[in-house]
Amino acid sequence: MAGAGAALLALVLRLGSLALAATRAAGGEELPGLADIHDYQQQVPAGSSILAGATQEQWRPLKEWLGRLEAEVTQLREQNKDLQARVRQLESCECRLVSPQCWGLGRTWPEGARWEPDACTACVCQDGAAHCGPQPDLPHCHGCSHNGQAYSNGETFSPDSCTTCRCLAGTVQCQGPSCSELNCLESYTPPGECCPVCRPGCEYEGKLYEEGTSFLSRSNPCLQCSCLRSLVRCVPMKCPPSPCPEPILRPGHCCPACQVRGCTEGDSHREHGQEWTTPGDPCRICGCLEGHIQCRQQQCASLCPYPARPLPGTCCPVCDGCFLNGREHRSGEPVGSGDPCLHCRCANGSVQCEPLPCPPVPCRYPGRIPGQCCPVCDGCEYQGHQYRSQETFRLQESGRCVHCSCQVGTPAVSHPGLSCVLNGEEFAEGVQWEPDDQPCTACSCQDGVPVCGAVLCPPPLCQHPTQPPGDCCPNCESCTYHGQVYTNGQNFTDVDSPCHICRCEDGTVRCSLIDCPPTTCARPQSGSRQCCPRCPDCILETQVFVDGESFSHPGDPCQECHCQEGQARCQLRACPRAPCTHPLLGTCCRSDCSGCAFGGKEYPNGADFPHPSDPCRLCHCLSGNVQCLARRCPPLSCPEPIVVPGDCCPQCPAVPAGCPRPGSAVPAGHQEHFTPPGDPCRRCLCLNGSVSCQRLPCPPAPCAHPRQGPCCPSCDGCLYHGKEFASGERFPSPSAACHVCLCWEGSVGCEPRACAPAQCPFPARGDCCPACDGCEYLGVSYLSSQEFPDPREACNVCNCLGGFVTCSRWPCEPPGCSHPLTMPGHCCPICQGCLYHGVTAAPGETFPDPLDPTCSLCTCQEGSVSCQKKPCPPALCTHPSPGPCFCPVCHSCLSQGQEHQDGEEFEGPAGSCERCSCQAGHVSCVRLRCPPLPCLLQVTEPGSCCPRCRGCLAHGAEHPEGSSWVPPDSPCSSCMCHEGVVTCARVQCVSSCTQPHQGPNDCCPRCSGCEHEGQKYGPGEIFQPGADPCHVCICEPEGPPSLHCHRRQCPSLVGCPDSQLLPPGPQHCCPTCAQALSNCTEGLLGSELTPPDPCYTCQCQDLTWLCIHRTCPELSCPLLERHTPAGSCCPVCQASNQSCEHQGRQVASGERWAVDTCTSCSCVAGTVRCQSQRCPPLSCGRDEAPALSPGSCCPRCLPRPASCMAFGDPHYRTFDGRLLHFQGSCSYVLAKDCHGGDFRWTSAQWLCLSCRSRCFTWSCGVAQ
Repeated sequence: MAGAGAALLALVLRLGSLALAATRAAGGEELPGLADIHDYQQQVPAGSSILAGATQEQWRPLKEWLGRLEAEVTQLREQNKDLQARVRQLESCECRLVSPQCWGLGRTWPEGARWEPDACTACVCQDGAAHCGPQPDLPHCHGCSHNGQAYSNGETFSPDSCTTCRCLAGTVQCQGPSCSELNCLESYTPPGECCPVCRPGCEYEGKLYEEGTSFLSRSNPCLQCSCLRSLVRCVPMKCPPSPCPEPILRPGHCCPACQVRGCTEGDSHREHGQEWTTPGDPCRICGCLEGHIQCRQQQCASLCPYPARPLPGTCCPVCDGCFLNGREHRSGEPVGSGDPCLHCRCANGSVQCEPLPCPPVPCRYPGRIPGQCCPVCDGCEYQGHQYRSQETFRLQESGRCVHCSCQVGTPAVSHPGLSCVLNGEEFAEGVQWEPDDQPCTACSCQDGVPVCGAVLCPPPLCQHPTQPPGDCCPNCESCTYHGQVYTNGQNFTDVDSPCHICRCEDGTVRCSLIDCPPTTCARPQSGSRQCCPRCPDCILETQVFVDGESFSHPGDPCQECHCQEGQARCQLRACPRAPCTHPLLGTCCRSDCSGCAFGGKEYPNGADFPHPSDPCRLCHCLSGNVQCLARRCPPLSCPEPIVVPGDCCPQCPAVPAGCPRPGSAVPAGHQEHFTPPGDPCRRCLCLNGSVSCQRLPCPPAPCAHPRQGPCCPSCDGCLYHGKEFASGERFPSPSAACHVCLCWEGSVGCEPRACAPAQCPFPARGDCCPACDGCEYLGVSYLSSQEFPDPREACNVCNCLGGFVTCSRWPCEPPGCSHPLTMPGHCCPICQGCLYHGVTAAPGETFPDPLDPTCSLCTCQEGSVSCQKKPCPPALCTHPSPGPCFCPVCHSCLSQGQEHQDGEEFEGPAGSCERCSCQAGHVSCVRLRCPPLPCLLQVTEPGSCCPRCRGCLAHGAEHPEGSSWVPPDSPCSSCMCHEGVVTCARVQCVSSCTQPHQGPNDCCPRCSGCEHEGQKYGPGEIFQPGADPCHVCICEPEGPPSLHCHRRQCPSLVGCPDSQLLPPGPQHCCPTCAQALSNCTEGLLGSELTPPDPCYTCQCQDLTWLCIHRTCPELSCPLLERHTPAGSCCPVCQASNQSCEHQGRQVASGERWAVDTCTSCSCVAGTVRCQSQRCPPLSCGRDEAPALSPGSCCPRCLPRPASCMAFGDPHYRTFDGRLLHFQGSCSYVLAKDCHGGDFRWTSAQWLCLSCRSRCFTWSCGVAQ
């Protein structure tokens, strides 16, 4: 009625609006109200002037609405009559009281009925309402404990945002989120989410790509690939048309491209990008770039102080050798240092020098002899001054004069009356010592007062030295750092800064920061002694677990826990579905089919047991399944057995009276049950003729969704949402979409429908499962074969095809320029500007080259960029150096490939002996002036400009002028160097006492004590014993006092004429020569000379005259009969004229003859005495070989044999292997002996008359 009234009201209002509109349209007058319409129609005639202006068409809608209104009113009247008849019928019904009922488990329950929705809940129907509550008296219904938290039975809780748990019958059942399967290589769970998602990005051909990246396949450059949803999709790439007629295909590219222009320089053509060095200047590097040649000067880094010269064809010097003093040295080769006491060698471009090793000396202040490197005890060096042995000198100390004397390398200081006493021990003034009980203390006696102080230690060469116990000074053999000692090479963590890892290297500690690994939690923690933050650990049941660790609950093995950010999150382990219907409860899950759990009790496999609610049924347990059957009753002999209440089987009753059976002529027997006709849910009992009937009671169904049987609910099917289903039947869930339910013995279980994994990366959302008939890309659905713009890149277009999405850039026409520009908001480049190495330029704009902004300018012309080097101004100097942009500048000078700063002085070209200076780009050189030398023998070293004084070369060593030494092969001989002449002779001993004694190692006999003619001499003191200045005596400086005397040695005056000999002056021993002595030149090598003294024989060796004293033969005659003939050296016996016989001939007494070049003999008093010459050891160079000259006894070093050759038209090969080609028609000297003139080889060349050209010559060698 309400709906009809509302429709009627709307119709009336619509009718009024139409009437009002029609009236206003006709004449503008208002019509009367709706209630007056009928009267208005009766009062107004048909031809009234009120409606004269309205046409029939304007009133037609009003008539139609009036007709419809009359129909609606008629329908309302009929409905009203029907409603009134139904109300009268209801008022005639009689209400009767009905017992209240309750609804539960899908059925109705009578008043007072009790049922159990689950094993721990009991319900009772009271006053038509179901009252349900827990059953705390059952042991398995007390509740649950989870992660230390108690929950009541049936309570639902969530241990985390992704897990839902419920406490049922003492067991916690948890269910995680239902996550869809992923089709990607790597997945991760974002923070705050429950299900994993695909990690963005793709790995393809061993390389990682970001999500949404488009790239070319490295194995096939014609495949355009894209990374979307962690999957790679590749499609063939289409090549745009080439603008050039003959494009070329470059390696590693798919589409052919136009060939880049090369460069032409003279007759040479260079490709684009090719670099080369200019001929004659390996330091100038040029390159071809888009048809332009750009050159630059190569910069050489100085890696060593004395690098070797560059290799041929290269620019920079190398460190595999040394270039020093104008000479080239190989690495490891000795290098001259100018200091004979230093041994230097070339070490990879550097010069390393070491002092020559010196033996220890037994004196405190040894002196130095000029020309010797090692100090000796023949003199003293005290306070920077040199003093001879036994020399007395004075010093000014503390305002007083101190008398000192040099005694065998130790100066003795005399302070009258001054000394120091320390710890009972006396020390002389000026003496320094170290106390025995204080090893790190040094003391000295100053003005009679002992002054002690700590030993000064040299500064260590490391930053963290260690002072070992017992040592005075720290060393760098270990590191002392923050009070701790570390060995060299040990790694350790800084105690004060745990974020530093340190290492001890040669006494210095070097520390670096520790790289901390990334943490996986949101709030990592850092300890006081901890460097890197780490996620907090979890404590559960007094056990500690590391962050990120998965473990079993210590008190409940049925729970699986995970430590995350200091909290242990636990959940029940997922239980698989048991393969039986009544499994036993195992360790964690109800999945044990080795027995049966039925009616709240457990039974072993194969057990028979009564039904818990129907004693007349017997059940059997078989592998977790329960089968219940009715009990078998024994057969009865009575025709009408009865069933006694409480029994299962009938029995024969007594013979009582029967009862009439309604609807049947056969009466019912005593205790016979029967069902009244038409009411199968009632049961009647005949008892001695009396019939009592009652409605059949229905036991509670042991299932959640029983179906309604003929009378009672039955678990052999399911009643679910008003529909019945057979046991074992699967059906779609009527309440949840995409779920499938299973009916099993009155219970219904629903679960999400299992979806097969989609065979595409971007499936569309179907009704329940994803399908590949479309695409879902970045949250938007697209139809298959639909093309759409890329949501992430405005210049990309994507295509959906069968669940796959492929994106590529909008196709652009190839620009006709080399550096097009893509304008903002556009996808394709244009030639109305330039983009060159990140720089945007307008057409015609000139800008600095991004690759060389200082030295090059670039210009943008119609989308192409051309660059060229800035022009260099001319240099106004002769030796400019490369400056900025490799332009020549006059700030410094470039000479011989080396750059020198302005004002710098440097050596001139090798071998020029010039000193040059750089002034504003100009190099001026001046030849070096050598200082005058005080000696006649001068030598210029290779690579040196000025000569130096040369000493004497003997026994492979050079000895300075005026020095004397003992030859190594003759300890009782003495050699001396005088004006380039070496004179060696045996020491001539002179006895100065009556009873001399000679030891086994003494050359001359000694006299005990150092006293002569009543005068005592100190150790090391030298004196002249008599008037002969050639006699000298020495008091031995070591051992017991003894005195030995010998005759002074005089130098040989080689080449001095007799007229120039000067006798020795007063108090002098040796004669001198008024002119310079003869020089041993290369032409005189191996020759011999006789000096004025006939006792010496001189030979030219190593550019030095070596004069050796002749050894005289022993004579058998007494001394009085000996005499020395004039011009002879050795004495002869004159008393006997007995001749000698030698090889069959008589030889007169005193006659000498030569047996061979090395042996000479003489006749002495009838005896033939022969003596052979000993040859000195010979050491030849690499290019020399020992050779014996005719007439010589000892070999000498001569250059190795070599050959030269002349042949052809003409060609020459020299002694050193060099090949020369020379044309000429003269006679030339090819080789000759420049010293002796032994041979001469000339070559004559003539014109070749048989040749076509007259400009060729032929050689013919002639030896003379």
